[in-house]
Amino acid sequence: MQIASAGASSVTSTGVVKLISEGRAQKDKVIACSFLLLLIYSVILFLIFFVFVDAISDFFFEGQWRYALLVLPVTAFCLGINSLFASYYNGVQNYRLYFLYSIFLSFLTSVITILLAVYFYFDGAIYSVVLAPLIAGLILLLFFRGWAGRGWRIAIEDFKLLSATLLQFSLMALVSALVVYGGQIYLRYFISDNVSVSSAGIWYSATRLSDIYVGIASVLFSTILLPRYSALNGFGLKSEVWKVFKIAIVFSLIMVVCVKVLSSYVVSAIYGHGFDGAAQILDLYVVGDALKVMTWVFLYVFIAKQRILFYLVYEVLTALVYVLCSIMALQYFNFSHMALGYVIQAAFSLGALLCWFLKFSRTLGPRGEAAHV
Repeated sequence: MQIASAGASSVTSTGVVKLISEGRAQKDKVIACSFLLLLIYSVILFLIFFVFVDAISDFFFEGQWRYALLVLPVTAFCLGINSLFASYYNGVQNYRLYFLYSIFLSFLTSVITILLAVYFYFDGAIYSVVLAPLIAGLILLLFFRGWAGRGWRIAIEDFKLLSATLLQFSLMALVSALVVYGGQIYLRYFISDNVSVSSAGIWYSATRLSDIYVGIASVLFSTILLPRYSALNGFGLKSEVWKVFKIAIVFSLIMVVCVKVLSSYVVSAIYGHGFDGAAQILDLYVVGDALKVMTWVFLYVFIAKQRILFYLVYEVLTALVYVLCSIMALQYFNFSHMALGYVIQAAFSLGALLCWFLKFSRTLGPRGEAAHV
């Protein structure tokens, strides 16, 4: 679901925000192009799942949940629509509606997930993965209009021009989703084979809690950074990056302290005492998350300035380093210290991007123009 939804949102998120915030193209044309690309992606995804549903089900789910897999492309389409709404509000910098829409979407998805799990037990929990986002998105369509009702016509020439830009961002998001989530899947299999299945569940529970607070941080930073970085060049960009970096350091420190204080209580309340080991993992994992948040300050420069090849190489290399360091930490220390591999990878990523930006910033003019970008 995460990989499929990342593909759907890849043509409706970053590129849309960048084009709208820069004013490089008419908003109606950007929305229409993004919607058509989302529709094409969803149809292709459905065909892939329709043909290979048995193989996917056998490999991941021991031959079960075929119907859930067939619904997944429809859910991905709805998630793409949700992303398009949020991107439109972000691009026009209507942050009030952006946050309201995002909060209501998350709240409804959570409530529907809980209701399905309570009334239909394990089957409901499984099907909630594909049904909860779909139902929540349809409900919100009744209350939010955003770009809906605007013109849908777009000339072929405009579609080709805009789709070229949007697909570049889509490629970045797809590669990132494949290597990141692929790495997580591989690590869970590795833990299951070398430690135990229950340990793999504890590891997954810790990383899911990490996804929650990192996801909140991601929304905050992406909302602010992408539109501002896209609109700035030269010394203005350099100054803005260092300003945000100082904020990110403070934010990261607060995040680490909060997680370390609350981790045991949160894990016990959500998962129960059988998952107490997740709190120890989370206490170390949050250090990597803090470094990751600081890394975003420089990484969004890549994204805003469409440094596609550099970004792709970076994502693949960091994913490989993450998997290898985590495996080595497990082998040389123990399972509870496996998150040390993530901390090492995050520190490596931050150091690499910091060195790149220091080199990049030397090319910026002293008063606001780029000497050579």
